[in-house]
Amino acid sequence: MQLGKKVRDLRLRLGLTVQELATATGLSKGFISQVENDRTSPSLVTLRDLARALETSMAYLVVEEEQRPHLVRAHERQQVRVGGNAGRVELLSAMPKRNMELVLAELPPGRSAGDKRHFHHGEECIFCLEGRVSVTCGPEVWTLDQGDSFHFDGRVPHAVENAGEQGARVLIAITPAAFEPLIRVRAPRAEAGERSRP
Repeated sequence: MQLGKKVRDLRLRLGLTVQELATATGLSKGFISQVENDRTSPSLVTLRDLARALETSMAYLVVEEEQRPHLVRAHERQQVRVGGNAGRVELLSAMPKRNMELVLAELPPGRSAGDKRHFHHGEECIFCLEGRVSVTCGPEVWTLDQGDSFHFDGRVPHAVENAGEQGARVLIAITPAAFEPLIRVRAPRAEAGERSRP
């Protein structure tokens, strides 16, 4: 595990001294030095405090594997199924999933990206590449034309639908990754004769 190196790198990137990080977390300067030099293993509560002060996630601090760059060639994109109502959906980000997910959805007129209403933890940003789409987020509806983007809290029930008479293409960024696990869970059930949704 490279916890100490990650803590030090993040601290330096934020321009914090060891003392400033200690003050921000309520830990001692000596303890911070021990963590950075891998001489002690912090508790979960301490990891949470360090993550907050370093503006990162606990997961990033403790993940052991190095995440190498991942190239997805256009002809190698994984196509995913999100139910009978969606158009073509392709995963552009790394597999296995990481903290962010990038999805390209092509929506025929009247079609939506996934379920009519869904939600997930984290954030989502939609960029309209072509056509016109409507984004329902909570009780409100916004219309996006080509070049428009929409950033929102994924915990609010939302839906994306083609609002024009031509096909639409949208780029969807989700963090933490939420789209692909949802697809994997639902696809086998659909194949096994999932009951019609109300």
